[in-house]
Amino acid sequence: MGTNPYKNLPSDTPYHILKIQHDIVMRKTSLERLKMCCDMADFSMAMARKLVKDKHPDISEGELKYETIKLVYADCYTEEEMSRIRAHFVG
Repeated sequence: MGTNPYKNLPSDTPYHILKIQHDIVMRKTSLERLKMCCDMADFSMAMARKLVKDKHPDISEGELKYETIKLVYADCYTEEEMSRIRAHFVG
């Protein structure tokens, strides 16, 4: 890690600490790194779900799933695709 790949990212972590973190992660096996990514994705979705649920405590399960997907992925889909996704979960 010769150059600083983090130079354009906002961070309160000094570069030498980021390098240590990077080196620790890179010593892990590919499977361990994949598991870390999956765990972080699961955690992120759980936090998004909680955010929606906290805002709308009486939301139905289908609406909760849709609103969570919308919160996380809205910029990945067209309005038409989002309508189909909503129809799948809400009916």
